[in-house]
Amino acid sequence: MLPTVLQGIGIACFVLMAILLFVAWECYQDNASKVEAANKMMQSSPLGGMMKQMIGGAKLEPGIPAATKYCLLFAVLAGIGGVACWVMAAKKGSRSIPPETPRTP
Repeated sequence: MLPTVLQGIGIACFVLMAILLFVAWECYQDNASKVEAANKMMQSSPLGGMMKQMIGGAKLEPGIPAATKYCLLFAVLAGIGGVACWVMAAKKGSRSIPPETPRTP
């Protein structure tokens, strides 16, 4: 494969990694906001008091959703792929093609 093609694939991997990291962040923030809303509901509503007794009076803490974990996993894999493509492109680009020797008639 040509070094320029490998560099293009490496850039695509880095773009994919950035997108996956953004999606992971958004999934986590969505979960955290839902947990915060549930905590506020437990403090303000009369039914929330009953829920508070059921869970032992502790505040809910946001966890890491499965979608966030998978996005982070695939972001790491895409980053590794991008680095591998750039390293392979650098190795192929550093090899100089031996000049063709002129033929004598």
